[in-house]
Amino acid sequence: MTPEELLNQISDGIWINKGGLKVPDDVVQALQQKEDWFDGLNPIVYSKDNLPDIKGILNFFSEQELDQEVGFAATEILQSCYGVNKVVNSKVHDNPQASGENKLDLLAGQATKPDDYTAAVEVNNLFMNWGNIVKSNYTNNSDDIFLRIKSIEETNKNWFQDKVDDLKAQVLAAYDNLMSQFDEQEDPVPQEVRNHFIAVRQKTEQNFSEAITDFPQDNDNLVNIFLELFNKLKEELNNILQQIKETIFGKDESKAAKAEAKQENKGKVDIIKFLKSKVIRPAMVGIRRLFTQGKKLVEFKDQANYAQDNLKSQFGSVVSNYGGITPLPTPTNLDVVNVLGKIAESLLSTFILKGISLPRAFFDAIKNTVVSVITKRLSIPASEAIRYITGGLLRTVKDLLPAVFNNTGMFAGAWGLLTACAPYILAAAIIIIIAINMAKKNQLGNFIWLLGIKEGRPEPDLGIARVSGDSLERMKDFEEFRFQFLEETNKQYQYLYALTFKSEKLGRSFDMTGETPTILSEEAAKIIHQGFSYLEDMPPY
Repeated sequence: MTPEELLNQISDGIWINKGGLKVPDDVVQALQQKEDWFDGLNPIVYSKDNLPDIKGILNFFSEQELDQEVGFAATEILQSCYGVNKVVNSKVHDNPQASGENKLDLLAGQATKPDDYTAAVEVNNLFMNWGNIVKSNYTNNSDDIFLRIKSIEETNKNWFQDKVDDLKAQVLAAYDNLMSQFDEQEDPVPQEVRNHFIAVRQKTEQNFSEAITDFPQDNDNLVNIFLELFNKLKEELNNILQQIKETIFGKDESKAAKAEAKQENKGKVDIIKFLKSKVIRPAMVGIRRLFTQGKKLVEFKDQANYAQDNLKSQFGSVVSNYGGITPLPTPTNLDVVNVLGKIAESLLSTFILKGISLPRAFFDAIKNTVVSVITKRLSIPASEAIRYITGGLLRTVKDLLPAVFNNTGMFAGAWGLLTACAPYILAAAIIIIIAINMAKKNQLGNFIWLLGIKEGRPEPDLGIARVSGDSLERMKDFEEFRFQFLEETNKQYQYLYALTFKSEKLGRSFDMTGETPTILSEEAAKIIHQGFSYLEDMPPY
C-alpha cells in the first residue's frame, strides 16, 4: 500500500477501513509531508548539528529517496500497530508471544541475502559511533511518552464525547421532528402523549446518560399511556352503551344508537392506533437505535482508566545498551533480525529515547516495532512473528495500556501506545533503513587516496594505500594510514579526505579532518574526486 492509498482511507484523522481508529497527526503529517516532516524531528535536527556520523547517513541520499523511505515507514508503522493491537485482542492464541517466537525461530533455517547481514553489521560496527552518541548532550523530557500516551487517551475520550454529543443532537432532532408531526395531525394528539415526549426530550437535553439509562422504562411508560388511553375509550364506550340502554327503549333505535356509538369509538381508537403505529413507532425505532449506540459510547467514554490509573508509577529510566557485533560466517534471516534488534535497541536507548522514562515492556514494544518496519522494508519475512511477540508482550501489561477504543468498541490500547510513540519509532527505523541502504550502495573500497588540503595550495598532499580484510579491518587500516600520513607530513590540514575505490569505481569515502571519520555523501565524494581528477594515477571513476 502506498502512502497516497493509505491517506485515501483516512478521513478527519480516522482510519475508516480499520474500524474508525484514530491516526495521530504525527503519522498523517509523515504520510503527507514525508522528508520535510522527518527533517523537523528533534533527533534529526540535533544529529545534523552535533552528530557527524548520523548526519553523514542522513545526507547521503537525495530528498526524493528520503521521501520514499519516510512514506514507506509511515505506511508500515500503521500496519504494524494495527497488527499488534489485533494480537492483544485475539482469543485464538493463549500465548501469542510463544507463537511469535516459534515463527521467528523458523527464520534460522532460511539463508539470508549476504548484503543484508553485512550491511546491518557495518551499520552497528562502523556507521554508528556509539561512544560519541552516548556522550552527546541530547535528551528528552522524561515525561514525553507518558504525556503523549495520556494525550492520545484524552483525544480518544474527546472523540467519543463528540460522537456522544452528535448522537444526543440526533435524538433531540428526532424528538423535535416527532413533536412537529403531532402538530400536523388533523386530530389533536392526546395531552398525555405530548407531556410524555416533552418530559423525555427535556431529560435527554439535560442528562443524556440518564436518558439512555431510563429509555427502557420511559418506553414502558409510553406503552402504559396508550393502554390507559385505550382503556379510557373502552370505558367511555361502555358508559355510552349503558346510557343508551337506559334511555332508548325502541329496539331499532337502540340498535342504531349503539352502532353509531361503537363506530364513533372505533374512529377514536383508530386515530390513536394510527398515531402509535404510523407516527410514534417509526420515530421510536430510530431513537432506540441512537440510544443503543449512545449507551456503548458513554460506557467507553467513562472507562475508569480515563479517571485514574497507575501508569505513571510504572515508568522508569531507559538504560543505554550498545556494543560491537562479531560477524557470523553463514548468517540466516534470524541473524539479520537479531542484528537489527541490537541496532534498534542501541539507537533508541542511547539517543532517540534518551532521558525518557517508560516501562520496560513499552520500550521493548517500541524496539520491536522499529525492527518490524525495517524487516518489511528488507523483505525479510519476520514482521508477523514480531507482531505476535509484541502483542503477547503488551497483553501482559494490558492494565498499563491507554483506555483507547475504536468506534465499534474494540480495545485499541496497543494501537494508542505505539502510535503515540510513532515519531520515535519512525526516527529510529528510517535512520537504520537509510544506513543499511547506504552500506549496500556505497561499499567500502580497498584502494585509498588520502588527500590533505591546505588553503592557498593548488595541489593536495597525497597518500595512496591498498587495504584488505572485512570492512572493520579495513577501517582500522584507514585509521592507521591516516595516523602515519599526518606523522610523515607533519602538517595541519584544513581538509583531509579519504576516497576509496573498488574495481576502479568510487566507493565509500570519508571526511577524516576531525577525530572521527565521517562518511561523505555520494555527491560530495564525486565533487572531490572530479576536482582532483587531474592528478596522476587518479582512478577515472
